[in-house]
Amino acid sequence: MKEQNIIICSYDVLPDGTIKPSALQRYFQQIALDDITSQGATYNALRELSMVFVITKLRIDFLQTLRSGDSIVLRTFPYKTEGVTFFRAFEIYKNGSLAVLADSRWVLINYQKRTILRPSDLPFPLAQSVPSAELPPIPRRIIQKTAEHTATRTVCLTEVDENKHLNNCVYADYILDHAPIDICNHKINAMCILFEHEAYLGDLLEIRYEKTDDGFSAVAYDQTTAKPCFQAAIALDF
Repeated sequence: MKEQNIIICSYDVLPDGTIKPSALQRYFQQIALDDITSQGATYNALRELSMVFVITKLRIDFLQTLRSGDSIVLRTFPYKTEGVTFFRAFEIYKNGSLAVLADSRWVLINYQKRTILRPSDLPFPLAQSVPSAELPPIPRRIIQKTAEHTATRTVCLTEVDENKHLNNCVYADYILDHAPIDICNHKINAMCILFEHEAYLGDLLEIRYEKTDDGFSAVAYDQTTAKPCFQAAIALDF
């Protein structure tokens, strides 16, 4: 388990002052990187072996509202490896009580070939730890019946990371930027993203939205590579 203290900055929140899901994703990404780095699996060491971790699934549950200026404690728990998948949980505490709970799935891929590697291929033993809270379920798929609203988005330079693809933290921004519901008028209760295929600089994504009983779904198709990009479900407080 690794722990960090963070003060939420003004650039990490939406116009209503509540934290952006993408900001949480950046916190998660950094503490996960710090965790494996402390165990020898640095970014440079992995790159020399042509290895990189990529996220495949993420669910975030918002139990309390986080705002600009809040002081929080972030913890991460790499709690299991099963098949080719690494399981990692995150907990955020505000004033001593659980405010955000998240679960994620990761795989190790060959950077050059973009093929999935076995956990046993990783030459660094990563310690595991058990989350203190019960984790929310992550669905296998998010199915839309009918797209009620469609938007397009082109992957820009500032959205691409060192792995030469659209950074996973940007997906939540895409989802909210074109949402069919005014996010600032409805508290986000949960967000689930299933990452299907990488998107690259200049790719054109078509995002299809459908309203649901508790929020909306978003499914993206990469028109440039002719591959599905991601599926997402967002639960709102109506």
